[in-house]
Amino acid sequence: MSKITAGNYRLPIIEALSPHESFESGANKPLLLTGVDSNGNKGDYVVKFRGAPRMSNEACMRELLAVFIAAQMDIRVVSPVIVNISQNFIELLIGNDTWQYANKSLGLNYGSEYIKRYSTVLPTQDLNNHQLPYAQAIFAFDLAIQNPDRTNEKPNMITDGMEIVIYDHELAFSFIHDIFPNPNPWEIREADLEWVNKHCLLSKIKGKEFDFVEFSQRFDNLDENFWETAKALIPKEWLSNQFDRIKQLLTSICNNKEAFIIELKKLMS
Repeated sequence: MSKITAGNYRLPIIEALSPHESFESGANKPLLLTGVDSNGNKGDYVVKFRGAPRMSNEACMRELLAVFIAAQMDIRVVSPVIVNISQNFIELLIGNDTWQYANKSLGLNYGSEYIKRYSTVLPTQDLNNHQLPYAQAIFAFDLAIQNPDRTNEKPNMITDGMEIVIYDHELAFSFIHDIFPNPNPWEIREADLEWVNKHCLLSKIKGKEFDFVEFSQRFDNLDENFWETAKALIPKEWLSNQFDRIKQLLTSICNNKEAFIIELKKLMS
């Protein structure tokens, strides 16, 4: 997807038409469906019902914001959409396991374009020279947004053998749940190492050459224009004070990016 600050960026609003299979491996059972956009174009999308486990208005906001940040930092990520779930669509799911979630999700839900011909990045799979730079940037990105949900059990990445594309970020920005927040979020605390060391890419990228200067420059894309554009794109009913807290933390990392890169070097060396 393109950066949201690009002049031609539009976040599609999709009307759900017909359901297909659900993804049983997901904790919240995302559903593959066919939908239509405002121009009458049909396509296949994956929706994460707002009423499913681990989902909520705020989780939808975190999903969307994480994708916006990833694209802004030139990380390959699934293209997001907003999926409208109607009562008629819910009735099509009667007898389906996902009905119980859809029935609590009338209205706007987070979704993404369905990417075909890509496969999951397996924990046992070695990275080739094409995939390595993507993997390194993904790890650095996850560290910045404090995403503990990319593990060997749940990589949340797909590949065509060349690029790696990421998805699934409702548990990102884990600092919002901290009782005692880190006053210097650009520094990695001892407690953070518990989830950092479980990241499925760390062992694959450790000790490999990486352009830390170039990655540091990507933080410059998270300027005030980005945050204003992101806030305007997120449905109002999804917004809460979590948005401002996320903005504050990421901005502090941007303002102290040199110190963050030092921490990143320690982990990746």
